[in-house]
Amino acid sequence: MPAMVLGIVAVVLSLVGCDCWFIEIVAVPLGIVAIVMGINARNRANAGQGAFGGSGKALAGIITGAVAVGVGAIAAVLALAFAGLSGSGILNNLITTPTPT
Repeated sequence: MPAMVLGIVAVVLSLVGCDCWFIEIVAVPLGIVAIVMGINARNRANAGQGAFGGSGKALAGIITGAVAVGVGAIAAVLALAFAGLSGSGILNNLITTPTPT
């Protein structure tokens, strides 16, 4: 596959990963795949000495893939923290319901 096509696929996968930040099960793997494909595309573009292009798209795929992994990891930590707080009853103590008098 040409480097430019790999770069475009990496960017698309990482954007899907960034859009799915609330589903970290999807965001992290897509971000990792985007990083791997971006690195592969960048290596191919450098090996071809820029004859086919795609180095910029590959770099964009690497960067946005890293963002997708980071956002997915943060979302996973927040989800686990929220689940831990709600399971321990701390959130129930913070939210008081008004009692009729």
